[in-house]
Amino acid sequence: MSQDEATKTADRHILSRFDGDLGYFRGLVLEMGRRVQDQVVLASDALSACDVAKARKVIHDHRVIRDLDIDALTANARLFAIHQPVARDLRFVLTLSRAVYDLERIGDEAVRVADIAEGLYEYQPTLRDCVLFEDVRRLAGPAVQLLQRSLKSVADENVNLAVQVALDGRDIEEMFKGSIRRLATYLMEDPRNIRWVMDATLGIKAMERIGDHACSIARNLIYSVTGKDVRHVNVASLG
Repeated sequence: MSQDEATKTADRHILSRFDGDLGYFRGLVLEMGRRVQDQVVLASDALSACDVAKARKVIHDHRVIRDLDIDALTANARLFAIHQPVARDLRFVLTLSRAVYDLERIGDEAVRVADIAEGLYEYQPTLRDCVLFEDVRRLAGPAVQLLQRSLKSVADENVNLAVQVALDGRDIEEMFKGSIRRLATYLMEDPRNIRWVMDATLGIKAMERIGDHACSIARNLIYSVTGKDVRHVNVASLG
């Protein structure tokens, strides 16, 4: 084998190893995303139905998210230490590492909602009281959909889907405002509802933040593919 052929073979091996390590890292991020989605759905169900058992499951299962977070951070460090990616490869690795951060925050929000639901056990709310928490489930649906779509955009490196996610994130903000107005009417009807209204407000705020983190994942994917920081660019112009 000539020196040129040996060099080409070595380059192929390096590229193959990089692709393998990158694929492993991406797989960890997507698995973490699937787990976090389940946590959000379960936490919103727990608060909406005042179900303490579901709340405690969310809190217990959060350790799986932490383990995946540690594995992902290790895989990220390995990519930088061994392969030193540049250009678009570097941007995509950064996108994945930022997604890990956003997913960790989403997991924390799910636990926060579960903590609220668990705390209700002491007060034994009635079915009528639990109605005030329905908006948490109502916001959880679109928030989880945004997360699913943002993760799919990362899996497929689909910038058009990521742009649509970033644009659709505005809907969550409008739903949040509507929920706040609705909760205010419960408080005006009966000031004794103040505890339930406060807990419900914290729950829907957590869902709004989850939507924000999902949009953050999508915006970082846009940067990875286009090289444009969408904080300073009209997202709609990229579609």
